[in-house]
Amino acid sequence: MNSLYAYTDYREYIRDFLLEKKKKNSGYSSRCAAEKCGVPSGTFTRILNGTRGIGGSVLPKIIEWLGLRHREEAYFRLLLKFQQCSDSVEKENLYNELMAFRKQMRHCIPDDKFHFFEQWYYVALFELIKIVPDVSDPGQLGSFLEPTVSGAKVEVALEVLEKAGFLRKKDQGYMATGTFLSTGDRWESAAIQSFQKMMATLGADALVRFPKKERDISTLSVSLGEENFNRVTEIIREAREKIRQIENSETLPEKVYQVNFQVFPLSRKPLRGNHEPDQE
Repeated sequence: MNSLYAYTDYREYIRDFLLEKKKKNSGYSSRCAAEKCGVPSGTFTRILNGTRGIGGSVLPKIIEWLGLRHREEAYFRLLLKFQQCSDSVEKENLYNELMAFRKQMRHCIPDDKFHFFEQWYYVALFELIKIVPDVSDPGQLGSFLEPTVSGAKVEVALEVLEKAGFLRKKDQGYMATGTFLSTGDRWESAAIQSFQKMMATLGADALVRFPKKERDISTLSVSLGEENFNRVTEIIREAREKIRQIENSETLPEKVYQVNFQVFPLSRKPLRGNHEPDQE
């Protein structure tokens, strides 16, 4: 069935999900689904036909039955808010959120391809191919990278990228199969964590490897509550999206750049009414 992100009506997704269940098991029925979700069969039917909404106590059970996790669950909850909203202005805002969400997830890398991030230069090569699509020599491609990478390593990287479907070999050179790749907000993979560390290290090295006019590195330390911390992370998410739009509009790329965003705590939360830090 279609990805959840292809839907703007949560009821339609539930109906299609139920249909898939029935295809795999002819004995599976709406009654079976209702039992899994902990609601009477009649209530489940009314949810499907739109005469009844999903209550707060039922929602977690339906999400569990659908097998939604992390970003999928967040998107499903957003669909629910959109369908239940009656205020026209708020509904338009929710619709814009849905569209932004869908756009972000459109180029997400499947979990089985997270090894794309095992080495920093795998990602760099993917981007470099867009600039020099007619170059196929691993040694020459490696010489274009900063820092340079040996031809032997580049050759392995190209094989990995081609096998994973990120690059396609041409008569002369390679072609990237997409314009932008993202992990979304899924950072569970060990490969992703390793990639983040490598890029953070390259960012630190860039302070001495490149003159200031060729880089933009700045820091900012702030004191925030949880609500404003969430606002900051939302600003960063919006900035990522704008940068994607800029890259998509680029017609004459010259270099591959790495853009790092980092927000992390420099302190622990003190005990209420006490300046002593929490003890672990």
